[in-house]
Amino acid sequence: MSGFETRFQRLELKFLIDEPKADSIRRQIEPYCEIDPHSLDHPRRDDGHIGYEISSLYLDTPSLAFHRAKERGDADRLKLRVRTYSKTSPATLEVKRRYSDVIDKLRSVVDRDHVEPCVYGLLDGLDLDDHTESFLNQLGLLVATSGAAPTLTVKYDREAYSSVVDHYARVTFDRQIRARRTESWDLVLPEDEMWCRFDDYWCTDHVTLPIVMEIKCRKAVPLWLLDLIRRNNLSRCSFSKYSIGISLTGERMGHRDAYSRSAKVMR
Repeated sequence: MSGFETRFQRLELKFLIDEPKADSIRRQIEPYCEIDPHSLDHPRRDDGHIGYEISSLYLDTPSLAFHRAKERGDADRLKLRVRTYSKTSPATLEVKRRYSDVIDKLRSVVDRDHVEPCVYGLLDGLDLDDHTESFLNQLGLLVATSGAAPTLTVKYDREAYSSVVDHYARVTFDRQIRARRTESWDLVLPEDEMWCRFDDYWCTDHVTLPIVMEIKCRKAVPLWLLDLIRRNNLSRCSFSKYSIGISLTGERMGHRDAYSRSAKVMR
């Protein structure tokens, strides 16, 4: 977890591309980027890409207030999630707030066996530094006042590159996105038929299955990334893995009212 930041603000730009475009962009960013060091700790995937699996357990209220804020397009909204980067990695607890186009993320790493008490602010007996204790107290208050609880797990494979010419800039490609409803704190769910795989719902004019590409940077987009967007004629899309997952899994459960604006990108 070297270089781990506990709080930061950034811009996040999302695009839907296909494999040929991803191959081209990968070559174009070579002078500016290196492979994310964390990717090197994982074996090359079956599809030949270097990357790692991300699993995010999202918390929401009984009425899905955080999801509905996204669907309304509220300028100020938040997500609460527990993220892991392997089946044995520590857990990262995150409060992710969006203010228009700016993402403000506050997070701390905890032992995965202590996730549930930490989320609820039950910290007695835990050896925590001052920052982590302060963050967990804030998180516990958010959870207590909202009634948030485990709602959905989203998993996907990430291929990531970090800029070597900027203080902070990243280009990531996400594939094999899938979601599953859950009320459990279990961070490792079985790979069974309960998952909704986004690849089963894409309906686009792409040559291959779409990839979610993200550009992440601080305050202003670097010129080389602006040129990358222009040269490749990339169009931003509004893409929430969480809200689309809620919609797709809701349809499977017979909740037709769960259909979302976000899911239209799938159809």
